[in-house]
Amino acid sequence: MSNLAYQVQKQQVQLQPERNPKPVQQPSRKIFTKGEVVLWGAMGVVLIAGLIWLISLYASVYQATAEVENIQKDLSAETKIVEDYHLQVTELSNPERIMKLAKEQGFIFDDKNVKVVQD
Repeated sequence: MSNLAYQVQKQQVQLQPERNPKPVQQPSRKIFTKGEVVLWGAMGVVLIAGLIWLISLYASVYQATAEVENIQKDLSAETKIVEDYHLQVTELSNPERIMKLAKEQGFIFDDKNVKVVQD
């Protein structure tokens, strides 16, 4: 019976409400610690610096590409001029034209004094 009495007494103790309940305060938890904030800040600075570097690199590549295109345009214009000069040289070095100019200036063509030079 002593065992039965113990059980009844145990039930009474458990059922008694606390008379002075103190509100349980949970310690305020911060989401991030100071170290994490510093790490996240440093990572943000590095990310922003990397993006700025990438944009400046892209801008310099764009500028170099534009400069190359301008140089190619100038080169094609100069190539056209050189081709025109070659065409003029071909026209002006025509043997018939040279003979005509020579006769106009009083030169005489003598086959004995002509030497053939090959390119």
